[in-house]
Amino acid sequence: MSSCVPARMALVLAPFLGSCAIHPVPEDVAVPTLEIVKQIRCETRQAVFDSAVGWLVNDRDVDADSKSIGATFYNTKRPISEFHPKLFKGPVNTVLSLFWNTGVAYNYSFEMTETNNVNTELNFLKPLTNSRSLGFKAGVDRERQNIRSFTVTDTFSKLISEVPASYCQGKIVSANYAYPIAGRIGMAEVVQTFVNLTLHGGLGPKAGEAAGPPTMVDELGFTTTVFGSATPKVVFSPVGNNLALTDVSFNAELKRKDFHKVTVGLALPTAVQAQVGPIRNALFSNTFFGRLLTASGGPTQQAAAEVVNQVLTLRALDSRRTIVISE
Repeated sequence: MSSCVPARMALVLAPFLGSCAIHPVPEDVAVPTLEIVKQIRCETRQAVFDSAVGWLVNDRDVDADSKSIGATFYNTKRPISEFHPKLFKGPVNTVLSLFWNTGVAYNYSFEMTETNNVNTELNFLKPLTNSRSLGFKAGVDRERQNIRSFTVTDTFSKLISEVPASYCQGKIVSANYAYPIAGRIGMAEVVQTFVNLTLHGGLGPKAGEAAGPPTMVDELGFTTTVFGSATPKVVFSPVGNNLALTDVSFNAELKRKDFHKVTVGLALPTAVQAQVGPIRNALFSNTFFGRLLTASGGPTQQAAAEVVNQVLTLRALDSRRTIVISE
């Protein structure tokens, strides 16, 4: 039986007894810290793989050989661990190699607060012509807090090549709206945004630095509060004229508040920094995968086609299309 509440309260507050801990930790109300780390790493691993393979399969400008190789992964005929830029040639190899050793850092901050309040009220009555009552109150209010903070680091290549499938078995889960940190937190959007901003958004180095590789940081914060209370009361019928106990009440309140923050940082390695500019220029000048738009006609039509072409290049790697304009 938990020592956080009186025995008579145990059944009433049973759903909350697991959170009664001198040292509050995530597993009191969700899953162990290691499992949370595994889930987020595996979600990131899947996001990197899906982003790369989705581009290979769906982008119309990817060459046929690369598209065919991508399809073998997309259809799960080859395990994730076999994916590598060296399987591809030309521009596809260039793009995949650029991001292959992207660094990932996850800083976790788990702030957990336990509140356990137990209060007792006793009322006495002495039946006389002018009845007199006497009340006593007593209580114990307790609060415990624990802040756990640590950092885990990865690279895209390490997640793909070195993390075994068994590590992630059962770890790709759906969103957990009751306790978000224990479910899918949205790493797919983070990874895809980093790739798109690097290639098409002019993503720069971290704040305060004039030069450096493209860097992006997302801070994901989640707050979960679990609480419960109960107030049982026992009423007595006084007999005689002596001072007698008329009622006894207990009030127990349990509250658990968790604030979890995961700060995810993504950065290209310094070794490939010099490649970013030429790749961006080639994308914007339509010489990387070939022109997205083929136009013929006079100078006015060519100029109009070029304006449309510049807009289309901003959608590269997402939804490429070829438009033919003729007189």
